[in-house]
Amino acid sequence: MRKKLTAMCLAGMTALTPVASAAETLTFGTGNVVIHPLNERIMTPWAERVNASADGAVEIVVRHGQMLVNADNYMDRVTDDVVQIAFGMLVFNPGRFPRALVSTIPLIEGSAEASAMAFCSMYEAGAFDAELGDLVPLFFVPFPQSSAHLNGAPLTSLSDLEGKKIMVGSPTTSQIVSAYGGTPLSIILPEHYQSMQRGTADGSFMTFTAFPAFRLDEVTTDHLKLPLGGATGMVFMDRARFEALPDAARAVLDANSGCAVTREVGAEVDRWEADSQAYVEAKGSHTINQIAPAELETLRADLGEQLFASFIDRAPDGQVILDQWMAAMAAARRELGEID
Repeated sequence: MRKKLTAMCLAGMTALTPVASAAETLTFGTGNVVIHPLNERIMTPWAERVNASADGAVEIVVRHGQMLVNADNYMDRVTDDVVQIAFGMLVFNPGRFPRALVSTIPLIEGSAEASAMAFCSMYEAGAFDAELGDLVPLFFVPFPQSSAHLNGAPLTSLSDLEGKKIMVGSPTTSQIVSAYGGTPLSIILPEHYQSMQRGTADGSFMTFTAFPAFRLDEVTTDHLKLPLGGATGMVFMDRARFEALPDAARAVLDANSGCAVTREVGAEVDRWEADSQAYVEAKGSHTINQIAPAELETLRADLGEQLFASFIDRAPDGQVILDQWMAAMAAARRELGEID
């Protein structure tokens, strides 16, 4: 009789206990192929970490590939709630993010980790509010300085670009190619391989991170390392959608976002860049040179102000943003020990 009564009491208590609410499910479109290093190193581990710490408050479902999200539509996919989280490169939407393109300016040296720290500190200070105010960047993804690459021709100096067709990713790098007698081409990264294979292009300005995924080592032979500008991406949500989340879900995302996470991502990107350069060097048929310090100083003296002026002319508050960027990068590099 006692066992039966106990069972009845437990059943009654269970009936009175509220049913746990289902986890808030958020679809995360990376826009990258499944095996892309960016997914393996950053996107998937981050989503797994969020899910592991969520205690049922939120679940991130990662969707790779370009059928759902790609470089052209990542903003629309988030604002239309097709996905709730997406990754996108700000340089692919320059009309919307002109201030944020400050990280693409060449000749401002620094690691991806330094860039992460500088960019996120400016974001938190409100420098990009006019462009990012209706979004919630969960973390930024800084890319390292681009280098110069040629296929089948020596590359020890920028003068070797003369007469060459070079693929670039920004107006400022176009100016460098033109200044050294080359022809700048605007060709998206997925088409770089075929362009160099077919001779449509002779080379590119690109980070080493792109080489393993896009097999660019097969269509390049010579490389010149110099600070040709970085780039910044972000993993983000629509602000209205984020603020509509239950408190517990927002708390989990807040705990796994921000400048600390951005800095971790920057450090991982630096490791990725180093690994990718080592991958190219291991092929045995590549020559990697470092620009001579004297030539770099000449480049700064001859083109630096022109490149800075080009950004200032295109970006609202351009001079203020540029000054903030240079100060933030210097502070980050000092903190990291990259400069005294």
